[in-house]
Amino acid sequence: MKKIIGSLLLVMSLTAFAYAEDGALPKPDILGEENVVMNKGFSKYDTIIINNLDMEKSEYSRVDDEEKAKIVNMKPMLNTIFTSTVENELKKRKLFKHIKINAKPKGNELIYNASVDEFNAGSRALTILVGFGSGKVNVVMTGKFIDAKTGQELASFKDQEAGGFFGSQDLGGFEGKFPAFVGRVATLSTDFIEKLYN
Repeated sequence: MKKIIGSLLLVMSLTAFAYAEDGALPKPDILGEENVVMNKGFSKYDTIIINNLDMEKSEYSRVDDEEKAKIVNMKPMLNTIFTSTVENELKKRKLFKHIKINAKPKGNELIYNASVDEFNAGSRALTILVGFGSGKVNVVMTGKFIDAKTGQELASFKDQEAGGFFGSQDLGGFEGKFPAFVGRVATLSTDFIEKLYN
């Protein structure tokens, strides 16, 4: 009997732990680091505004001047991949009545701001000498969902997408991987939105 009661208490405490102390919705558990402070889903908003990626303060790791110039030239394409992927995924899932790109907020709307915090072109030498994924190409991105009326941050995430066994020397190199990683985070962030929708 004690074991049953102990097990029941454990299940109850784990269930309670899934909800934040203030009654916030549970984390979707889709992206790396997640934070949720809202207690009602995104469905209370008719409109979502998806802003371009903020890449002005991005850190460049294992990137020389020539590679940095290539990344800077990729930024418009990365913005298009990000905003169009999120927009198409939201439409496909029938989330939100209105989806706007880079629009000025007007009232009861949800704003989705995302940034690329780091571009890492990888290192073949590290991959060969150290292994364990140390030389892989990666991108670190952050996303924030903000109530347009109050300016309150409702949910956020930070995620890293990595791949390629031979870093920037891989056949596709970072030029092929960065767009794929941004697209993947865009899709995963739509899963995140969907889990927090109702």
